[in-house]
Amino acid sequence: MDCLEFLRTNIANKELPTYVYGYPSKRAYRAFPQPLRIIDVVEQASRSKQINIYIHIPFCRYRCTYCTLFLTTRFKPATPDSYVARLVEYVARYGEYFGDREVVSIYFGGGTPTLLTRHQFGELFAALDAAFPTRGRQCEITVETAPDTFDNNLLDCLKALGVNRMSMGIQSMVPGELAYSGRPYSVETAEAAIEALIERFSHVNLDLIYGLRGQTRDSWIFSLGRVLDYEPQTISLYPVVVRPMTSIITSKAHNPDLFFSEAEKYEVYDQNVAMMVSKNYRQESFTRFTKIAGDRAYRQEASDFEGTPLLGLGAGARSYFGRYHYSTDYAVDWSAASPIISAFLARSFDPDAIASHGIKLTQEDLARRYVLLGLTLSALSRRRYAAVFGRALAADFGKEFEALKALQLIDFVDGDTYQLTYAGFKYSSIMARMFYSRTMVALEEQYQAA
Repeated sequence: MDCLEFLRTNIANKELPTYVYGYPSKRAYRAFPQPLRIIDVVEQASRSKQINIYIHIPFCRYRCTYCTLFLTTRFKPATPDSYVARLVEYVARYGEYFGDREVVSIYFGGGTPTLLTRHQFGELFAALDAAFPTRGRQCEITVETAPDTFDNNLLDCLKALGVNRMSMGIQSMVPGELAYSGRPYSVETAEAAIEALIERFSHVNLDLIYGLRGQTRDSWIFSLGRVLDYEPQTISLYPVVVRPMTSIITSKAHNPDLFFSEAEKYEVYDQNVAMMVSKNYRQESFTRFTKIAGDRAYRQEASDFEGTPLLGLGAGARSYFGRYHYSTDYAVDWSAASPIISAFLARSFDPDAIASHGIKLTQEDLARRYVLLGLTLSALSRRRYAAVFGRALAADFGKEFEALKALQLIDFVDGDTYQLTYAGFKYSSIMARMFYSRTMVALEEQYQAA
């Protein structure tokens, strides 16, 4: 199937693939023939004087019905202390190799990072300050959270430590939809949490999900409208994705009428865009809308897409250093995730074996990643592509771009940059799949979730 036919067929069929936020995904990772060494990674990062840092906190109180993140809800009270101690060690050791670089961003993801205590956050920030003392003037420091996992004292502590961006999953403002999603707290708890964040932080992102079990068009618009009342700086709107290893897949199999179809999700998407524009939000991606002026609302993502190395710390965290993408092994089921976390706790930093699991990208896949992610953020420069890869963009991806132009999915602006049109944003998940190499497609299809 050629590029134009691929796009036309998938758009006509209202296909809605998983939102693409990276390339390749973890499903393409495999065991390395030999463990990855720190000198291999340092060599790949030699051209950059900057670095992004991601810290994964894999602890949650509960698993939402749609969740496939790397986490555990079954851990002993002492486990987070042991986990933080190991993170502190890794921060210090990686600082020996990358501590002279300017830190562009620090992101605490999960799991639910705000299950950590003020003391534990203090230990982590002290380690980061010592090992990576140079912060960019606009260094973005983000912590993910959930409405029932913090108090005001913890928020005040995070702000004092330098956190300037908070991201919280709200998902719905309707009690029944929260319950079906596996979230055991009230709407009032969510409302109080939003108010507490907005009162303290200059940048708050709130997530909502459309297509949840039992949701109607009216209940979705109610949730979105209620969140808009708070005027957060950024709102991310995700269509629910039904993946293997989640309880929602069983629920949908038995009750398909309780869920939006893919076609209905696209109709809701159109409503979302219209509503966000009417409230003066700018669309940045398929999911994200922001009021942040003159800059990207999620700096770590933008910086990563531009080629800044990403150092991932913790079980489940991914690192991107040029050709090398790596992490610990990955699992969804708690019985497989828990041993991976235990292995991380038991293993000191070893410069001759920093990772056993990942992928080494070819030059072709580096180019595919660059184009795919650049288009996803609606900012792909022909001049920059030529400078990075030594070839014209049209020479490598001429057929793909002719197809995108034919369907009016992209515009060419300022004589250099490709940007997404309204239709381009809408069908960007389909468009992204067009740039996957056959090798990556095969690796993802062969992956068996655990």
